[in-house]
Amino acid sequence: MKEKKAVNGKKTLIAVGIVIAAIAVLAVGLFVLYRTCFDPARGSVKKWVYSRNLDEKLTAEEIKEDLDDLIRKLRTRHPAWLEDGNEKVAATEAQYKDEVAKLSGMTEATVMDEWRAASRILNKLGDGHSVVYGEFETPLYIDDLTGLREYGLPVKINGEEVSAVVDRFLGLFQYELKERAKTIFNQNVTASKAYLEYCGVDVSDGVTYTFLVDGEEKDVHYSFVPVNEIKGYSPSSNNRSFVNYEIDKDRKVGIFELDECNYNDEYRKTVKAFFEEVKANGVESVIVDLTDNGGGSSMVADEFIHYLDADKYYRLPMDIRYGNLLIKYKNKLIKNAKLEPRFSGDVYILTSVRTFSAAKDFTMLVKDSGLGTVVGEPSGNLPDSYGDSINFMMPNSRLYYSISFKRWFRIDETKRGLPLETDVPCEDSEALDVALELIENKRNGK
Repeated sequence: MKEKKAVNGKKTLIAVGIVIAAIAVLAVGLFVLYRTCFDPARGSVKKWVYSRNLDEKLTAEEIKEDLDDLIRKLRTRHPAWLEDGNEKVAATEAQYKDEVAKLSGMTEATVMDEWRAASRILNKLGDGHSVVYGEFETPLYIDDLTGLREYGLPVKINGEEVSAVVDRFLGLFQYELKERAKTIFNQNVTASKAYLEYCGVDVSDGVTYTFLVDGEEKDVHYSFVPVNEIKGYSPSSNNRSFVNYEIDKDRKVGIFELDECNYNDEYRKTVKAFFEEVKANGVESVIVDLTDNGGGSSMVADEFIHYLDADKYYRLPMDIRYGNLLIKYKNKLIKNAKLEPRFSGDVYILTSVRTFSAAKDFTMLVKDSGLGTVVGEPSGNLPDSYGDSINFMMPNSRLYYSISFKRWFRIDETKRGLPLETDVPCEDSEALDVALELIENKRNGK
């Protein structure tokens, strides 16, 4: 009898072992299947290396191989390729065919030529998160920034009207709204040798800017140097934290400045400390400055909202692509997981054309959930936009490109497709003063 029980026990152990082994094999199989077929990050950059120099030569076949790599990743990662009748997909595919056709009559071209070709392809998609760029070992810039700061933007570049250079930039760059693209041109392209050349400017002997000074034209010639040799460049200014705040005790106002949407310990500790001081000082109104915020993680908005005395707020509606599946998350009110100390006063969000991506989402969550008032300029990309991009590298030029695998949608369905307009429009430089005036008027019953 004991022998029979021992045999049965052994059989049970064997059966259990077989089941466990089968589950393990299934789990490994599903993991491998996900990583090879469904993971949006499959084939993404694991080790970063410098891009090849822009004047280096590539064969036509090498360029085609790189462009093929780009279009293949778009077809297998980007949500737009699973959307019915998307005209921008058709335009992107047509531009890809045009660029490949141009190669048939060529033997070689430069990395710069490939950068422009890839840019023209992605430009047709109109996705500010799906972009092509280079990572160069020693990027060069104009040798003096004081002219741009003193005189403003040039009216001519190498004798050509700056508007013509901007138009070429808009035909290459990847963006959703022209206002943001022009801001990027003004802030970044005008100082960069690589981007000036990208726009068709002759940079072989430096560059000459024509400024309008007291109604007269003034020419200034610049050479190109590494960043540490630029006159007027102040790297110490970059030591400022991405998140800061101040409490105006007299006005009973808390001003929270967020330059990047970094969801980390520093952010969480700063948000908590901010609301603790808000409570301790009897603050009645909170201003969130997102005017210089280029995005990051959308979780920063959730963390901030958890300190507001709101029972519910809207989840961001989105589509997420996994392989050939498009998973849809609809607009939905979710319970606010409130944190202490809670704030029940007024909230104001300051925005500009530089407010982008997750910072735009932060603004939309507050605006469309009815949690606050938005002051300033419309954000730099549309509420209905693609995002959460993944980085890839072209095999021959080693140029990099990012591709979105999510699509976000406007919470307020009646405003789908429209820019994120502010409640109180004004220049971004005036947004803080306008918000403070609104607070003061409300306090005085105006």
